Amino acid sequence: MSQSQLTDDRIKELTAKKAQLDAQIAALDARRRHSQKKDEDRLKWLLGTLVFDRLSAEPALRSIVLRDLPDRLTQRDRNRGLWQILFPDPQED
Repeated sequence: MSQSQLTDDRIKELTAKKAQLDAQIAALDARRRHSQKKDEDRLKWLLGTLVFDRLSAEPALRSIVLRDLPDRLTQRDRNRGLWQILFPDPQED
């Protein structure tokens, strides 16, 4: 076997290993991103639960939510009555 053939075979071997490593890196990265997303979702849920639980007892918090939440609600959310669940008396958006 010539030196050139050996070099070509080695290049193919290393290319295949590189492809395997790239796939492993991509899988680990996807797993890490998925885990981070789950952690962020859990934190948002915990924070939302805290705010929801304290809403009636904290006038300053109620004021912030009254001021800022309408900008985050979609028309669909309003149609489903989410605003009325938080603030049963009619409020101006």
